[in-house]
Amino acid sequence: MPKQSQIATQKRNADRPYDIIVWGSSGFTGALVAEYLAKHTSPDTVRFAIAGRNKEKLAKVSARIAKVAPNRAGGPIPVIIATIDDAASLDAMVKQARVVISTAGPFFQHGFELVEACVRNRTDYIDSTGEPPFVKKIIDLHHDKATKDGTFIVPSCGFDSIPSDLGTFMLADHFAKKGQKLSSVKMSVVELVGGPSGGTIASGLGVLTETPYREFWKMLDPYYLCPADAARGPDSSIPAFFNYNKEVGKWQTYFVMESTNTRYVRRSNALLGNAYGPNFSYAETMASDNFLGAAAKTVGGGIFGAALMLPPVQWVASWAANKYIPAGSGPTDKEIETGHFTCKAVGETVAADAKPAKKAVATVKGIQDPGYGETSKMLSESALVLALTPRAELASSGYGAFKDVKPAGGVVTAATAMGLHLVKRLRAAGMTFEVEDL
Repeated sequence: MPKQSQIATQKRNADRPYDIIVWGSSGFTGALVAEYLAKHTSPDTVRFAIAGRNKEKLAKVSARIAKVAPNRAGGPIPVIIATIDDAASLDAMVKQARVVISTAGPFFQHGFELVEACVRNRTDYIDSTGEPPFVKKIIDLHHDKATKDGTFIVPSCGFDSIPSDLGTFMLADHFAKKGQKLSSVKMSVVELVGGPSGGTIASGLGVLTETPYREFWKMLDPYYLCPADAARGPDSSIPAFFNYNKEVGKWQTYFVMESTNTRYVRRSNALLGNAYGPNFSYAETMASDNFLGAAAKTVGGGIFGAALMLPPVQWVASWAANKYIPAGSGPTDKEIETGHFTCKAVGETVAADAKPAKKAVATVKGIQDPGYGETSKMLSESALVLALTPRAELASSGYGAFKDVKPAGGVVTAATAMGLHLVKRLRAAGMTFEVEDL
C-alpha cells in the first residue's frame, strides 16, 4: 500500500498508456488541438493520441502534425479508431486515457455516448461545446455518478465559456481575499476578431433543430444549468442588451454566446455553494463603438434570432451553411494567427457594515482567433491541468479563496475543476488574465 506522501503526488489513472486522447481529430478544431499538443508538449512528459472513426482522415492529420511539429520525437502520433454506435470501441479507447478531449459536434447529436463511456470508465473529459441543452442533459444523466467516482466531466472549455468563467472566478477570488462578496458582474466582449468554421455553425444550428420547443422555454431560466436547490440572484430571463457601460466606455448590444456563458458562470457559483455572493447576478454583452452601431446590431440580431426559430428559415440556413461553410472547413492559418479578443468583466461588491461597494475589472485577452487558435489552446491546457496535476495538489492550491467548497468530481465547470491552475497555464501560453481595482 502506498504511503500518504506518495498518494499526494500520484496522478489519477497514472497507469494508463496516454495522458490525453483527442476525439474528433479529423475535424477542423480537433486537428488544431492535436497540433497544439504536438507543438507545446514533449513525448517524454505528455503522451497523447488522436481518435475518431475515419482511419484515412486521421492518418492525414497525423502526417500533418509531423510536418508542423518536426521536432517532436517518438514517431508519428498514435491513431485510435472508435465509433459512437459501438460502446465497446468507446470503452476500449477511453480506458487508455487519463483525459479525453472531444471536439466532435454537434454535441447534442454526437456527444452523449462518449460522455457516458468516460463516466463509466472513470476517465476525465473536456469538450468545446456551446450547447446548453447538451450540458443540461449530461448533468441530469451523469453528475451524481461522476461526483461519486471523482471523475471530472468539464464541458465548454473553449471560447465558450472559459473567458467568462475564469474572469468571474478571478474577480470573486480577488474580493473574497479581502473579505468581500460580489453583488454583480457585467462582462463585455470589447474586441472580437475571428471567423467561423463549418463545425461551429453546424453545432449552433443543431441546437435550434434538435432542441424541443419546451426545452427552449426551460433555457430562458438564467439558472438553467444550476442544481434545483441553488440560491437565485436577481437575474432576469431577458438577457442584457443595448445599454452604455461607463466602466468600459462603450455602448453594449446582445452577445450571441450569452445564453451559454451566463448559465455556465452561474453553475460555477452554485457548485461553490454560492460563494461568489449571496445575491450574485451576472450579465454579458458585446461592445459597439457607437450608439448607432449598437442599436443596429440589437435590432438586426433580434430579427435574425427570431427568424431562426422558424423551421423554413432553419432549413435555408442549414443549406447555405453546408454549401458555403461545410463541416471540416474554417479560417485560414493567417486568419487564425491574426484573430484576437478582449473581454472585460466589471465586478461590484456587496455594500455592508457601512462599507461602500467596491469595483474591480478582470481583463481576459487572447492573441489568436478566439474560436480556433485560442479555443484549441484552452482545450489543450485544460486537459493538461487534469492530466498532469495530482488531485491533492489541485485541491490544495488551485481554488484560491474557495478551496474549502470546491467540487471533487462531477459535471462541473472550468473554474470549479481547475481554477487558478488553469489561469496559470493559460497565462504562460500567452493569454492575459488580470484583475485591477477601479
